[in-house]
Amino acid sequence: MKYLVYSPYSMEANAISTLLDKSLRILENADNEVVFISCSGECRPCDSNAESSKIRCLECRYSSRLALKYVKNSRLLHKELNDYIDDKIIHKNNNLSFQYNSAEDVKKITYERINIGLGVISSFVSTTRNLNPILESVVDIFISDSLKSAAMLIDLFNKIIDQESPDKIVIFNGRYNSMRPLFELAKFRGINIEILECTFSNSHTEQKLVSFQNALPHDIDNNSKIIENNWDNYAGAKNKEEVAKLFFLNRRNGVVASDKVYIANQIRDKLPQSWDGNKRNFVIFNSSEDEFFSVGDAFDKYKIFESQLEGVKFLCESVIDCDDIHFNLRIHPNLNGLNFKYHTDLMSLNYKNLTVIPAESNISTYALIDNCEKVFVFGSTAGVEANFWGKPVVLLGGAFYIHLNVAYYPSDLKELEKLIKNKLESKLILGALKYALFLYGQRGVEGKYISYNYEIFSFFGKAINIPVFFLKKNRTQYLLLSAFFRLINLPSHLIFKKSILPKLKKEM
Repeated sequence: MKYLVYSPYSMEANAISTLLDKSLRILENADNEVVFISCSGECRPCDSNAESSKIRCLECRYSSRLALKYVKNSRLLHKELNDYIDDKIIHKNNNLSFQYNSAEDVKKITYERINIGLGVISSFVSTTRNLNPILESVVDIFISDSLKSAAMLIDLFNKIIDQESPDKIVIFNGRYNSMRPLFELAKFRGINIEILECTFSNSHTEQKLVSFQNALPHDIDNNSKIIENNWDNYAGAKNKEEVAKLFFLNRRNGVVASDKVYIANQIRDKLPQSWDGNKRNFVIFNSSEDEFFSVGDAFDKYKIFESQLEGVKFLCESVIDCDDIHFNLRIHPNLNGLNFKYHTDLMSLNYKNLTVIPAESNISTYALIDNCEKVFVFGSTAGVEANFWGKPVVLLGGAFYIHLNVAYYPSDLKELEKLIKNKLESKLILGALKYALFLYGQRGVEGKYISYNYEIFSFFGKAINIPVFFLKKNRTQYLLLSAFFRLINLPSHLIFKKSILPKLKKEM
């Protein structure tokens, strides 16, 4: 078989490490060959280079070549995008223009019948966390350049696929603008595509590889199948329930478990001063709305409300005359410090039956769960945790646990009204255990030829993840050259950070 492996950048944690290790695994079969393609700077801005810096591009290209220097196999052919580019593609791209009036419009934009807008908005939101940008001047240029970059990838990979005739394509993550166009193109042309991603259980620097066939890692329905299969075939079958339960215990005790610790500043057992134990207290856990804003239909089809703000308003207004019901909205700690409306509008809600708990509050998440009657979530992991600790949960949006019978999921607003008013029984915890094992169990494989792990360095106050693979080969050379590139790029980076990024973050 012939594989086409695409690596758009080399400096983001472990992307190139996983792709190279996968390539070497593929080549264990003597009948296989790999065309390994790396970016040569044509497609800017990208996820690794939002400021479109030529110096940043040079560092990325250097790092890719350095990585491939240590991978020797006669059946691995390395090429760069500029090996395929021609004047026709350049001329066509220079004359492109796109029409849009909002971020939602951008999400729907297609090129050659292939969606390119979702990847563009995903990268934009990842850079800015702004869901509703003012589409003028700097933002318009950024979005337009990103769309042209995505269109360039479509044209280039149409040509590459025609020339190389791959049986399968392999990329990393697939969500952002540097890879999403290739994922959409592979689907359109009927070519199998494998998406690689890394996972960890209790360490952010020790990684394991997982793969997804013809689906993004963020696809709810596909992940539901993976969760069930992982539970049924878990290697440590005898103790899988204990492993899963440890996830919940560690989360409650502030120990890293699949994600960073969000309760470090919370006071154990602390409840809001307004808490009235004589009322039916319901807790709402919102989530970071920007995280899945542009995944696409895989998440959007499960939304009950267009926004979490609308959802919270509906909950409060539906029982506004029920004096015995009180809602407590816990703002997700990940929103601390954000001034976007999807956060500040929640903070400004004013209902007599609602207490809003700020993201930075030291109110205990677990005290809220322990003392409430029921929990409402929009997809937060807190929903699974509440189920595990014996509370009925109502889910109001897409979540990887939606098919695990962890929560009540209303089919319409009338059913939701009943779920609000009625007393509910908590669901069995089996689904929560399956989900916990999926997040926390030893899932995936370690690097066979190349480590997926990375070390974290601080550079001018910024945390930089550097693949162990580079450091093991020539630590001093790589760190010195990386520092050199970062220093000469510093003026450009500061201009972007201090002048351009604030404009990108302005919202309507």
